[in-house]
Amino acid sequence: MTTDTITIEGMLREDGVTLQLREKVDLPPGRVTVTVQAAQPMQTGNEPAMVEVLERILREQRSRGRMPITEEQMAAEISAIRADEDDYEKRCKQIWARTGPQSTES
Repeated sequence: MTTDTITIEGMLREDGVTLQLREKVDLPPGRVTVTVQAAQPMQTGNEPAMVEVLERILREQRSRGRMPITEEQMAAEISAIRADEDDYEKRCKQIWARTGPQSTES
């Protein structure tokens, strides 16, 4: 029995179980052993890191006069969203209550 070893890059999904491979595995169907090793972020050397990009975006937005919202504004926005969700849930419950079992007597 021959043991084929193939190295392929992929992405481990949030569930911690699912792997998405970059390319098709050229092995016959059957049991396999998988060894997982964290890969270095893909950078070509001339690309800025994500933090640098985010900092640049923030600087550019501020230079154009756009300021991030305050904590108070964020809290108000969250409260408004929650109120909308509560109203939606109440309306759904009202509709559901009207669709209960109907009497079959004539």
